[in-house]
Parts: sequence; C-alpha cells; structure tokens
Amino acid sequence: MADDEVTAVAALLEALAEHTGPPVSVSELCRRAGLSGPTFGTAAPMVLVLLSAFGVLRSEHGPTNGQAGVVAVSPQARYFLHSLASYVRTGRSILANWERPGTTEPPYTSRQALSGPQFLYLMEERRLALDSDAAPLRRTEVVQVVVKCRLRGRGGRAQYLLVYDDRARQYQLPGGHIRASDAGARAAAARELEEELLGYDHTPGRDELKELGAVSAVQLSRTFGAVTEYRVVFFQLESKARSIPVGPGGRWVPEDALLDQATLLDGTTLNVTALDRLDQSLPGGLRGLPWSLPDVQRRSLRAVVLDRPWETVGLVIGILGLILSVIPLLG
Repeated sequence: MADDEVTAVAALLEALAEHTGPPVSVSELCRRAGLSGPTFGTAAPMVLVLLSAFGVLRSEHGPTNGQAGVVAVSPQARYFLHSLASYVRTGRSILANWERPGTTEPPYTSRQALSGPQFLYLMEERRLALDSDAAPLRRTEVVQVVVKCRLRGRGGRAQYLLVYDDRARQYQLPGGHIRASDAGARAAAARELEEELLGYDHTPGRDELKELGAVSAVQLSRTFGAVTEYRVVFFQLESKARSIPVGPGGRWVPEDALLDQATLLDGTTLNVTALDRLDQSLPGGLRGLPWSLPDVQRRSLRAVVLDRPWETVGLVIGILGLILSVIPLLG
C-alpha cells in the first residue's frame, strides 16, 4: 500500500475516533481528516463498511438533510479505532501465525488470542451461532470406519471404537481425509485404520470394508478455524481376526452413549454429527449393523482402568493395605 493511502486510512480512523457528538457524515469525516477528491469520497465509505463488521460503528440518517452519518458506539470503540489507526500507520500486523493450523479452547493467552487461525475460529464460531445455515468456506472429503464389537465384561452390549484426534481435540470414528495419492475412499479408509490403530495391518481376505453410505455435515473445523462442509464416506470393518489392536488413543463407547450429545470421554466431546445422520439413514440404524469381529473382545488393563477409575483406585488401596498389614507378621 502506498504511503499516501496508509496516511489517508489512518487519518480517517483517527477522525472517526475523535468524534464524540451526533453521527457525522462521511464527507464531513473526510474534511476533518484532510482528505478531498472523488477517490476518497468512494474509498471512505468502503472503509466504514468494513469497520461495521467489527460492531464499532452506529449508522443513522440525519434529521434535517437525511444524509447518513456514523459514530463510534462507545469510548471503548473509539479507543479501538485509535489503536487500529496506529497499526495502519506503522504497518504492523495485529494477527500472526496464519501459516500454523490448529486452534485451542479457552482460556486463551494473549498470544493465542491474536493467532490468526484462532481469531478466525472465534469469528466463524460466532457466524455459525448467528446463522445455523451459514455458508461453508471450505469443502473436504473424509472417510470414517465403524468398528462394532462386544467386549468382555460389558454384558454383551454393542460397543463402538473411537479414537482421539489431537488436532480436533475430540473423539471420533477412525478415519481421516482422502488424499490425492489414495486409490479411492476404500483405500483411504484402510490406510487410516493402519495409521490410527497401532499394530493393525489391513489384510485382504481377512478384513473387509463395507460401504455404508455418504452424508454431508457442516461444522466448524478446529484445525483450520473455518466453517467447513464435510462429505463423509462411511465404511464398516468386518474382519475374521480375533481382536483389534486399539492403541493408547482408542476408547470403546456403548451404543446408547455414542450419539448422546451429553457424552464426554476424558472430559472431551464426541465428534459424531455425521454419524448421527448416517444412523438416521440406515435401515435399522447402527443397531442393525452386524458385528465387526466374530469373537467377544478382551479389554486391556488400561481400558479397564479408564472405564472404572474409582474402583481401580479402591482396589489398589486395598491391596496396599493388605501388604502393609502383612509386613509386620513377617518380621
């Protein structure tokens, strides 16, 4: 941007910030800022329209000549305009780290709050809250795999495998984005299973991925911070293997809790919006799907501890108490 343009925009912002009376016309703002000519008469309203997106301006028509006027909504809004003018004049950036994907949940540090993707996430979160039909900014195709099993000690109830996504900070079905190098959605699903389930090796003839359908869901991406339309292709794993290696990031969730919006795992929500729509589209829903593995699955010690932490703590304390009571008898 040329120096004279920088100076002009900064002067316009400062003129608006210094005005404390009734709404003033754009032409009067330009006069106070020392701006003249048709170029500024066209550009100045555009700057004010952009500022309106921040909610700092109030616009109304004058009682006499009917000409539209603007004014800052509060002292804080005027301070914002002064601060913005300083950024414009010095050529410094308010936001940074635009090249780094990923967002976080509050509370935020000052560095996080002024991270470009984080700021975008908050903007998009508000846009989606104001309009549930907000148009998505990006579209992407992903695959997800349903693994439905019976676990020993769970009363024969259906359990579904979820894995923790570090970027999304949520539990969701195994899966991920379809890459250009994948031969198709099914190949992408097999690759994602091998990447996310430590020790799993997709073996044709033993393992089969049956397509269940595709659904679309508009959600806020926690990685890119933008409202995104996801086209999700679902598969179910059916295998002759005796067990599935879940890995440290995997958790089994019972059928009645899987689609419950109130369900939390380790204090974390479940990303199952698209799965809920699949459930509604399947004849018999998820309940009607066959088992992914023929045998009842044994649970690891870690899974048992995560499932019943307080009972585990009580057991450990009881064992330690027993050991301490026996030690004096051995002396």
